[in-house]
Amino acid sequence: MARRLPPVLGGLLPAPGRPARRAEDRREETYPGEALDTTVLVEQGGTTTATTTVLYELQEVRDAVLKSPMELEVAESYDKLAEVLASIS
Repeated sequence: MARRLPPVLGGLLPAPGRPARRAEDRREETYPGEALDTTVLVEQGGTTTATTTVLYELQEVRDAVLKSPMELEVAESYDKLAEVLASIS
């Protein structure tokens, strides 16, 4: 079974202004090229919404990521985060 290596992060770019933004470039050992991740946090009515956009250097990498079970894996991570936050509030 192939071992999944952690992503290599770099070039943290704080994007000033509102809504709150964070951008970073990254490379993963599992696919070629780089990706630029941008996360925007918007608070409205006491609820914060996070939107992450990823711009891949290579279209074939983007297409492969879109075919992956990423949505389920991300949903599981946010469910676990919600459990932790509920347990400490």
